[in-house]
Amino acid sequence: MFRMISAEFYKLRKSRSFWLMFAVIAGMAIFTSVVLGMAPDELMEMEMAMRPETVSEMMVFAAGFMSQVLVFMFVGFTIAFISSDFESGTIRNPFAVGVGRVHYLVAKFVMILITCAAFLIAGIGFAGLAYLPFEPLGTDFDFGLFLAGVGITYLGLVAQTTLFMAVAVVTRKIGTSLGIILGYITFDLLVGTFVMMLGVEEGLVARLASFLPHGAGPVSNAVAVGAANTSDVIVFVAMMAGLVVVSAALGVRSLVKKDI
Repeated sequence: MFRMISAEFYKLRKSRSFWLMFAVIAGMAIFTSVVLGMAPDELMEMEMAMRPETVSEMMVFAAGFMSQVLVFMFVGFTIAFISSDFESGTIRNPFAVGVGRVHYLVAKFVMILITCAAFLIAGIGFAGLAYLPFEPLGTDFDFGLFLAGVGITYLGLVAQTTLFMAVAVVTRKIGTSLGIILGYITFDLLVGTFVMMLGVEEGLVARLASFLPHGAGPVSNAVAVGAANTSDVIVFVAMMAGLVVVSAALGVRSLVKKDI
């Protein structure tokens, strides 16, 4: 298993898309911090947005928007490292030398999850460093709450990534996988946009919307600043964990039961 995971990381390091994604993450984090840092207060008020007053607040903000960026990036990862294996036939190579199908899928899963965590941490770090010239670090920063908020963000990413992998394994076609995944993301974003446009912060619609994967941003931000509702956090974590379990079971069953 360890050799399988090492082989996946070796292929990842040799992939141009990996380094391109890393450059995009770093560039977006730095660009966002610089734009917010240089924007006049009057402009921010006109746009109905508040500029982070400290570097720590910027890092909390970065954790939220990075989760949205990474979702789209990991669509590409799923297609590149799973769907393409099926369409090209290279998925048969490890099985021909005795690698188990479950081991193959677990190795892919571990590689993608570690990469996801690394990109999330890198994005937050770059955003914080780029914001240092504009605002102070912040003395009332609760590192424990911040880590809890990042953990919520990461859980949302893990849930969506697991779902994407299951779709790729079940459909086994790049075009079909891409269409289903992008359709799901569009629905998720439309629900979030609909709730935001209505200005609905309470009630059944807003509550249900907060438990979709896009809700990881608002929930993680609330956790990081100590303003989260405990029951909402518990329900969100339970739903994301459930999505991981169901998606993983679906992907494993499809890979084991169907012919390749």
